[in-house]
Amino acid sequence: MRAARLVLAVSSAVVALGLGPASAQGKDPAVDKLVADWTAAFQRADAKALASHYTEDAVRDSPEGGLVVGRAAIEKEFASNFAGPWKGAAIKIQVGAIHPVAPDVAVGEGTYEVTLKGPDGKAMPIKGTYVNTMVKKAGAWVLASNAAVRPVPPQ
Repeated sequence: MRAARLVLAVSSAVVALGLGPASAQGKDPAVDKLVADWTAAFQRADAKALASHYTEDAVRDSPEGGLVVGRAAIEKEFASNFAGPWKGAAIKIQVGAIHPVAPDVAVGEGTYEVTLKGPDGKAMPIKGTYVNTMVKKAGAWVLASNAAVRPVPPQ
């Protein structure tokens, strides 16, 4: 049960990482910067830096706590996870496509893999897919929402 909750929690958090180049409009350096900065903050387990990449009223899907609404709540959840089950986690992102909705709104999709240390100390990879909503504020993309398609936990 603990492993299943861990898989669900990680898949929800990682969803925000998969932003990449705009599919129809060519490469967007502002999106690339968001990806690089978010990934670096995750690798450092820096909850405050991660939360700074979300809008003030962002919405995240959290399997352990339902919807997490607002930058402050997102920061708190990341901090708790990095202090516990995600301690030492590593991440890889396979960027999918960015679908422009408006000049300042886009939806991103792709896949991720987070590697945690399992209860036995061995690497435990968790894979899934994501969908993110981004908005452009002051020339920079930030996350307004994210959701993960979670892997089915082993039975």
